[in-house]
Amino acid sequence: MKCLYSLFFIIVSFTYSQDDLEALLSPIEYSSNDLQRTFFSTRIVNSHSVDLYKPGALDLRISHRFGPLSSGIYELFGLDQATIRVGFEYGLSDKLMIGLGRSSYKKNYDGFLKYSIIEQSKNNKIPFSVVYFSSISLESIKKNQENYPFAGRLNYCNQILVASRLNSKISFQFIPTFIHKNMVEKNSYNNNLYLMGFGIRYKLSSLIAINAEYHYLLNNNINQTYNSFSIGIDIETGGHIFQLHCTNSLSMYEVGFLTETNESWLNGGIHFGFNISREFILK
Repeated sequence: MKCLYSLFFIIVSFTYSQDDLEALLSPIEYSSNDLQRTFFSTRIVNSHSVDLYKPGALDLRISHRFGPLSSGIYELFGLDQATIRVGFEYGLSDKLMIGLGRSSYKKNYDGFLKYSIIEQSKNNKIPFSVVYFSSISLESIKKNQENYPFAGRLNYCNQILVASRLNSKISFQFIPTFIHKNMVEKNSYNNNLYLMGFGIRYKLSSLIAINAEYHYLLNNNINQTYNSFSIGIDIETGGHIFQLHCTNSLSMYEVGFLTETNESWLNGGIHFGFNISREFILK
């Protein structure tokens, strides 16, 4: 009899534990009053979208960028090389989301916040969304110069994200950007940089979409840098979102891919990459 009681207790405990695990792993449910998400993810490709996670939702995001396709068969068209970023994003409230990440590119640490100012309404009385994005990044890579100042490793990015879900298939976003670098390599380089970007999504189905984004650097005075252009496909599978794309940017944080893209699509400087996003519900 004691064995039967013990077996019954184990089965009931396992059932409740399984329910808790499924609740943790299940995706956020959006209410009927919410507008459907403008994009599938909090990223278009590299850039942030206007979408935020709901309060209590934690996202684990793993991103890879491989070497350039022009590296040839010896490097398996870039697959022998890899740059990685691992990050976490968390919804603090309906309007505020924060995130942290670490990249192998320049051994960079970045943190950001996104705040929703205006949200597009379902009936389109408000036809667009506006989100403020701000990030700070720290380059921890060793410098040739001894006693390199800590403040010189810091860079800042501020963006106003303006997007609209034009119809059931097409979403469009403007991305005016201001970047400040505390230190630059040469005195002739600009510490303050201004960009205008845009992103677009076209839904092929309820679970698959094509995304593209482009950023034009308005006051670039470095000859070996190019404007960032990326195109890819999003695949949603419940709590996972897979983003597969091609881009000329190796870096995956704002200051990096917006101002330090040193390869061109025309010269074969195209990197295959992917983002994997997994959402957990903590409360």
